[in-house]
Amino acid sequence: MDKYDINDNLEPLRQQMDILKQKLDTQEIVSDEMIRATMKQRMSWIKKYLVFEICLLPFLIWVWDVISDDLALPWYFIATLIVMAVIDIVADYMINLRGMSDADYQTNNLIETAHKLIRMKRQRAIQMAFSMPAVIVWLLWMAVYINMKYPTLATPYDRGFLIGFDLGAAVGSVIGITVAFRIYRKMQKTNDEVIESINSLTHPEA
Repeated sequence: MDKYDINDNLEPLRQQMDILKQKLDTQEIVSDEMIRATMKQRMSWIKKYLVFEICLLPFLIWVWDVISDDLALPWYFIATLIVMAVIDIVADYMINLRGMSDADYQTNNLIETAHKLIRMKRQRAIQMAFSMPAVIVWLLWMAVYINMKYPTLATPYDRGFLIGFDLGAAVGSVIGITVAFRIYRKMQKTNDEVIESINSLTHPEA
């Protein structure tokens, strides 16, 4: 068998290898696109939550303004609350939207995207470390002010209202902090799931 016959026999094999390589390349592209689509889908609820925060802010300001009027609180209580809420929303935007935009899923490679997601988790942890103590301090500050003022100024009926307000505020604060912490945990878990998907694609042997 001369070399021409060998080449003729190998040619179908080469064609089959080329077809297989094309299929593998296509499969890799499809897998990459599926991972990117999945990432966008998993992270989309965080964007919706930020929109919800922004829409909820005017209502919360109105509620606390009414409470402030009823309890004759100084203006700086509601002003401090508004400033903290705005700072928290801006931080959420900077971390969750500006830190990871839709364009990143198309332009960045997966390893760079994973690094961004890890940085996002770290920034969220820092935000939580500052925002939670700030809220707790604000609540204690308001509670101390009210309970120092009202026993000497309020009527017996108002003092009964104050006790009910204290209990309601305590329960509401615990519920609010618990919900905020659960949302934080869910955000971090979403990042972990996306990072794990990226690692399974970029390091399949691990």
